[in-house]
Amino acid sequence: MNVVITGANRGIGLELVRCYRALGAHVIGACRSPQSADALQATGAEVVAVDMGVPSTIAGLAAVVSDRPIDVLINNAGIDARAVGAPDGHRSALDLDPDLFDAVMQVNVSGPLRLVQALAPNLRAAPPGKVVNISSQVGAFAIATKMGRDVSYAASKTALTMVSLKQAQAFTSDGVVVVAMHPGYVKTDMGGAGADLEPAESASAIAATIDSLTMERTGEFIRWDGSQHPW
Repeated sequence: MNVVITGANRGIGLELVRCYRALGAHVIGACRSPQSADALQATGAEVVAVDMGVPSTIAGLAAVVSDRPIDVLINNAGIDARAVGAPDGHRSALDLDPDLFDAVMQVNVSGPLRLVQALAPNLRAAPPGKVVNISSQVGAFAIATKMGRDVSYAASKTALTMVSLKQAQAFTSDGVVVVAMHPGYVKTDMGGAGADLEPAESASAIAATIDSLTMERTGEFIRWDGSQHPW
C-alpha cells in the first residue's frame, strides 16, 4: 500500500505516518523542511519537501510519486492566519489583512486541489484510491456560529469541504473515494494543550475510518470516528 500524507512532520500528520508505517505501508511524508523533520525521518517514510502554498513543490511531489499507484492521499497540511503573520487578535472578518486571508486559502484550499489533480492518475491506478481532505468543525455552518475566531481558517475549511464534494463527484466513474474529515479537537500546535484528543488517538481512529470507506460514503463530511458531520 502506498500512502501520501502532507503536513507529515508533526501532530496528526506525524501520527498518521506512524500508523501507516506500523501497518506496513510505504508512506510518502510531505513537509516544508525535511532537513529538520527528525521524527518524520525516523519513521522510515520517504520524505519529500512540499509547501502547499507553492505550486512548483506540489508538482515536484507528483514527479517523485511518478507512476506509482496511490492507495490513500491525506491532505493534512493546513495553517491559520498566525502562520502567515497575522497577530492573534487580528484574525476576524473586520481586521484580518486580505492578503493574509489569500495566503491561508492558497495553502488550505488551492494546495489540496492542485495535489489531487496532480495525483489523479495515481489514485485511479490503485484499487482505486481514497482521498481524505482534513477539514474542521469550524468550517461547518452549524458550528461556525459558536466557534472559530480566524475567518481565514474557517472559510478555508468550508471551501475545502466543498472542494471535497466536487472531487468526489468528478471521481465517481473512477471509483475513487473522497471525503472531508474533521479530525477532532486535537492537542496540536493549533489545537492547544486544552484540546480533547491526543494526536495518536485521533490518527489511529482516522486510519481505521479510512480503511472502512467505500464508494457509498464518497462526498461525505465525516468525523475522525466515521460518523457524519453536519455541514
